[in-house]
Amino acid sequence: MTLPLDQDPRPPYVQAADVLRAAIRDGELRPGERLPSARELQRRFGIASSTVQNALRLLKEEGLIYSVLGRGSYVRAHDGEPEPEEEEAAASESDPAYVGLGDLRRGWQVAPTDDPRPPYVQTADALRKQIQDGRLAPGAKLPSARELQEQFGIANSTAQNALRLLKDEGLIYSVQGRGVFVRQLSPHDQFLKRYHEMLDKSAAQRRADEEAVRLSGKTDNEVAVELEAAEERFTKASVEFEAATAHRDAMRAVMEQRKRLSGDYTPEEKAAKAQLLRDRLTEGRRRR
Repeated sequence: MTLPLDQDPRPPYVQAADVLRAAIRDGELRPGERLPSARELQRRFGIASSTVQNALRLLKEEGLIYSVLGRGSYVRAHDGEPEPEEEEAAASESDPAYVGLGDLRRGWQVAPTDDPRPPYVQTADALRKQIQDGRLAPGAKLPSARELQEQFGIANSTAQNALRLLKDEGLIYSVQGRGVFVRQLSPHDQFLKRYHEMLDKSAAQRRADEEAVRLSGKTDNEVAVELEAAEERFTKASVEFEAATAHRDAMRAVMEQRKRLSGDYTPEEKAAKAQLLRDRLTEGRRRR
């Protein structure tokens, strides 16, 4: 489901926030449930990663959701209800996915948890997605191995193996006594990232354009005829506007001539003319 980017003048992130807000208020997303990942929302809505982040930030400011590092974003529970970090069952390690997104009728579901890959690979995958989505920006410090154990419910060796895998991929690096940090992308990787973002944006725009054309119900020839007629009306209106402007200026000149002959100026006009005369005298003295 793409957003009505052409039909809705509001920014895309506001539109995306509206869809998520409606899902929360309508009970499609219940308190304590985890939202889809930024990448999943980006794919479903046809928008950029930064747009998704801005939409989530807006909902956080409204108090509707909150984020848990390494786990994702959750619907904030009502007063008195436990949050997901207080309920072990709510902390699923798999990425959430939205089923359908068709008029928000099929609901939000969490992806299956039967991932056959080793835990350290799953942990590395979760961290890798945070880096790729920009949630862990270049230069940002990663959680310590102990914090990763608590967040993902894994052993210390699993956390270390996950970090080692990311180091081998060149995504992170260690500083003795300080911790692990996200590596700055190389110029080549930065170019590829911008290139893929541009492709995603172009694809989203194309989908929006195709939807707008479909909804118009008009052929290319019909649109071309309407455009030609609109351009003719614009040209005619421009000529009339120029003629009206010239006539107005001429009438103003005539009125000024009559006022100079009769001296029939309003007090405001007289004060303005006197000020203009004083300014000219002052300028003449300055030049001498």
